[in-house]
Amino acid sequence: YNSNVKMVRTHTFVLQACICFYIFSSVRLLVVSASKVRSDESNTCTGDDASNSNCGEPEDIHENETKDKSISSPWAFMQAFSKLGTSWNHIIGEYKSVVKGADGVDLKGDAYAQDMGMGLKLLQAMVEEEKKAISSKSKEDNELDWSFRTTPLGDFGKTIDDVLLAFLRWSVVDTKNSSQEDKSCQLIGGVNDYPSSESAISKQTINVSKAFRRLTSYVTWMKSVSSDLVDEPLTFKSISPSLSTFSIDIAHDSCGRLVWWVNLGKTDLNAFKLTKPRETMRMFVWIAHLLFLDEGAQTRGLVVVDDMAEIGFYDYMTMLPIQVGISVDRFLISVTPLKAKNVVLMHLPKWAEVGYGLLSWFLTAKMKSRVTIVTKGEEVETLDKVVGGSGFIPTAFGSVKGELKTDIISHQSDL
Repeated sequence: YNSNVKMVRTHTFVLQACICFYIFSSVRLLVVSASKVRSDESNTCTGDDASNSNCGEPEDIHENETKDKSISSPWAFMQAFSKLGTSWNHIIGEYKSVVKGADGVDLKGDAYAQDMGMGLKLLQAMVEEEKKAISSKSKEDNELDWSFRTTPLGDFGKTIDDVLLAFLRWSVVDTKNSSQEDKSCQLIGGVNDYPSSESAISKQTINVSKAFRRLTSYVTWMKSVSSDLVDEPLTFKSISPSLSTFSIDIAHDSCGRLVWWVNLGKTDLNAFKLTKPRETMRMFVWIAHLLFLDEGAQTRGLVVVDDMAEIGFYDYMTMLPIQVGISVDRFLISVTPLKAKNVVLMHLPKWAEVGYGLLSWFLTAKMKSRVTIVTKGEEVETLDKVVGGSGFIPTAFGSVKGELKTDIISHQSDL
C-alpha cells in the first residue's frame, strides 16, 4: 500500500454516516499510516518478524504508555501525536477531508431503476459489461475480479445476488431525496429511511451507478487481499482463533437494527497484538461481511456500542499492526455498504473525551445526534433506550446485566 496517508484514507471510518465510534479508529489509522511513513526507511521487519504487531512502530511508543494520564487537555492530546510519528495538524487536515464524502455521490448520467428487481438486473448487466471490458487484458484476472470467490457466502447462506442487493440498498438508504425517518422505532437513533415496500421505492428511484461504483471498490479491495483469502477459505472456523481474543457480540435490537457490541475491557490486548496480521485481517473481513450481508443492517440500520474500558491512548493507537490497520480500515471505510444510526461510547478515557471534544467541532448537527456518550453510572438506563431492554444486551457485555445469551456469531459455532 502507498505509504502516503492521503492515498490511504479516501473515505471515513464512520461507517458511511461519519459516526464517532470510528472517529478514534480514523485517527488511529492516520497515526499508523504516518508512523509507517516515518519508519519505512529504517524498518527491517521481514519474514516471521512481520507477524509481530510492534514491527515498524516508532520505538518510543511503549516507553510513553505511562504518560497516558498526562493527556488530559486539548494541547496535551494534540502534542501526543508527535510521539506517534505524525502531528495533530496533519491528522485534522486529513479528518476534515474524510468527513466530506460519507455517503457517496450522485453523478450526472447515473443510471437509475424504479424497483429492486429492475435494479438488480441493471447491476448484473453492469458487472457483465465490466467483465467484458477487462477480459482483453487478462482472462484470469477477469475471472478472479468478479467471481466473488473469496466472499464468505457459505457461512451466511447468501448468494452473489445478495451481495449486489446489499449495495443497491445502500444506495437508497437516507439519500437527500428521502422522506423523513421512520418514526415507528423510538430507540435512540431511529431506523434507516428505507422504503418499506416496492411502491415506496419507486417514488425515489435507485441509483444503480452509485451502487456499482461502491461495488467496484469492494471487488478491487477483495482482489488486493485475495492471496490471504484463497489458500484457506474464509470461514467462521478459520477465524475462530483470532476471534477468541477480541470481545465482540452481534445481535438485533427491538427495532430490528443490527448491533455490533465491542468490549475492549474483555479483549485480550496482548494476544490480540500478537496475532499474525494475516489472521487479524481475515477476522475483520469475515465480520464485515456478517454485518453488511444482514438484511436488518441494510434496511433498518447499524448500531455500534463500544465499551472503551478507559483504555490507554498508546494502547489504543497501536492495537493493530500498521499493515492490518491500513488494510482493514480502508475496507470498512471505502467499500462496505453500511450506514450507522447510532454509535454509543462507554467508559471513555480522559484522552478520548478530549479528542472527541476537539473533533466534534468538525461534525454536523446530524452527525453529533448519532453519537451517544454514556455517563458513568447510567449504563443500564442508556442502553435500554439504545437497544430496547436487557433482553437485547449480551450477558457478557461489560458490567451491564444483559440477558441475551446467544448472538449471531455464537450461532455460527453451532453449525
